[in-house]
Amino acid sequence: MQHRDRPASTTRREWLKGTAGTVFAGTALGAVAAADATTTGPLDPSRAADRLRIYRKLRYRTDDGLIWWWLQGPKFGQVGTTLTPLFTLVVGTLMRIRHRADGGFDLTTLEMVFLADVDSGARLAAWRNPYTGETLPVKFDPLGPSTVSYRPDNSRVLPTEIGGARLEASARSSGPLVVGDDVFVRDESTARVFSPGRTAPFEVNDISTYHGNLRELLDPKVTMARASVAFAEVTGWQRWMNMGERPGNLTSRSAGAKVADYGSMPENWRAMLAEVAPRIAADPVAALEGPAARFTR
Repeated sequence: MQHRDRPASTTRREWLKGTAGTVFAGTALGAVAAADATTTGPLDPSRAADRLRIYRKLRYRTDDGLIWWWLQGPKFGQVGTTLTPLFTLVVGTLMRIRHRADGGFDLTTLEMVFLADVDSGARLAAWRNPYTGETLPVKFDPLGPSTVSYRPDNSRVLPTEIGGARLEASARSSGPLVVGDDVFVRDESTARVFSPGRTAPFEVNDISTYHGNLRELLDPKVTMARASVAFAEVTGWQRWMNMGERPGNLTSRSAGAKVADYGSMPENWRAMLAEVAPRIAADPVAALEGPAARFTR
């Protein structure tokens, strides 16, 4: 990861003027040259191709390589307006981006989630469901590896299947909010997963707000900018919780960041991975070549 501190020559006023009413992702541009680290001169937000590079730099990276994201925070059960803390999510995601000649890119993702006790932070091998009183085993259930393609305008080619289950999905990105040197971009997505054995689809609604530094995002020498994220999600009950037809849903509120390598991931997540999946911990990149896990949620 490259970071530089010198001011970019493009001013905040020019940024706001160039991006007014425009979203980073989904702009209809046709084929755009692949975003890479060879761009010279400050990026100009008034140019559509540069806006695409800025978004990729914030969310992913503008050259080929690996991306690590971590996310941690509580998950609640919600019945009506009452929230019941259930456990803490301790999430690590490994991504690999490969740019294509047409200007788009392919993104391979492996998400590794652990559940931790809300108070102690210790990894849960079993969990007591406060709604049913049942104690249930907690299994390590990676999601992926799976590969999704993005068009040259950064819009995602939405899959119709995930882990053997039919998928209906939508996604959109907001325009940037710039305050001083802070840049915020919001991604929203919805999904309905029709997995075998469920009488109703598993539904997901999530919002991720990404935060980066304006000067760093405009610097052409930076290929993977620092970024943090605030994440909120609402889903149906997960199947392993044995909630049956009880009304209600799950709500997550988490925060996290993008980092350059495995060693920069949170220590608690790395310890949990080493304990539960030592082969993946020893060579997590190799796990990107493994078979995709089935969708069981």
